[in-house]
Amino acid sequence: MLGKYLYGGLILNTFEEQQTMSVQYQLVKTETTPNPITNNKPQLSVYVANLGKYNQGELVGGWLNIPATQTTIKAFLRDVVGINAEYEEYAVHDTDSEFTIGEHENLYQLNMLAVKLEQMTPAEKQLAAAYCGANGIRHTIGILNICEQLYELNTAMLEEVTGNNREEKLGYLTAQQNGLEDELEQVPLNGNISAAAYFDYESYGRDLAISDGYFIAEDIFVFYGNEPDPELYSADELREQLDDPRLTEEA
Repeated sequence: MLGKYLYGGLILNTFEEQQTMSVQYQLVKTETTPNPITNNKPQLSVYVANLGKYNQGELVGGWLNIPATQTTIKAFLRDVVGINAEYEEYAVHDTDSEFTIGEHENLYQLNMLAVKLEQMTPAEKQLAAAYCGANGIRHTIGILNICEQLYELNTAMLEEVTGNNREEKLGYLTAQQNGLEDELEQVPLNGNISAAAYFDYESYGRDLAISDGYFIAEDIFVFYGNEPDPELYSADELREQLDDPRLTEEA
């Protein structure tokens, strides 16, 4: 009942009798707008170590900026990390990235992720990184899948919304988007003051956070439903979708 969100114990009997409100979220969807590719600007920096040498107490490896061509990555693994017939395994020991990357990720797949990040806006990267972090998605293919399906997310971006805390911001923004605020403005209370002035947006937002979704960052809320599938596309399918020459052997 809407009455429970009104300050001072006021009850909207007339309003509630006139209609039953079914809140339908006007959900914000993030659309992907590719940026021009800038080959000289790294999207990820990774420190790759020779795992066999590391286990023997020797640190052999180096930093690589990606995206890069397949030829560049092969030369880096051979000449810097020392990958050969004797030492075949490597590990990612450090990254400079908004995402949390697993230690045993495939460098060529990380290169695919770097290509995808080139195509995304800063806001899209922030959203994808926050979503992956909140849901424990650390493997490269999972992160790529989230980036590819980012438009599926129904979000409330609260950074520019006025409010004392994130719950109040969420309640206020949702009330604006679903028409609740307009409905409240039409209900007069105490003379010329409408019910909107008495509405407890913080409590409303708190209830939304309990039942309708979750925060992935201080100012980013995700509503339940239609969330991206981190296993939807395989590595080959993602590579085909990216369609970048740096992801082929000939590059």
